[in-house]
Amino acid sequence: MLLPILVLAFPLLNAHASGGVIHFQGAIVEDGCLLSHQEQSVKFSCTQNGKPVVQTIALNKLNNYTASGDAPFSTKMRYIDAQHQLAVLEVTYR
Repeated sequence: MLLPILVLAFPLLNAHASGGVIHFQGAIVEDGCLLSHQEQSVKFSCTQNGKPVVQTIALNKLNNYTASGDAPFSTKMRYIDAQHQLAVLEVTYR
C-alpha cells in the first residue's frame, strides 16, 4: 500500500524550481482605449491596426462584455456596494 503512495508523491517532491530567469521580448505597439462616461453608457475610443475604433456600450451591458469586430477589448464589472451604485470596471485588451 505504501508503494502506490510513494509513486504518486515522487513527482510532486521534484516539482519545485530552485531558480531561473524568464526573458520576454516584444513591444507595445498601440495605446489602450480611452474611456469616457456618458449618461447611461461608456464610450470606448481605441486604435486597432492603426485605425480608430469607437464603440458605445450601455452601462447595464458592461459586465462580461466582449467587443465584436475590430474593438480590441472585453470588460468585467464588479459592484462594491449592495445597491449596485458603485462598481469597478476591469478592461482587458487583446
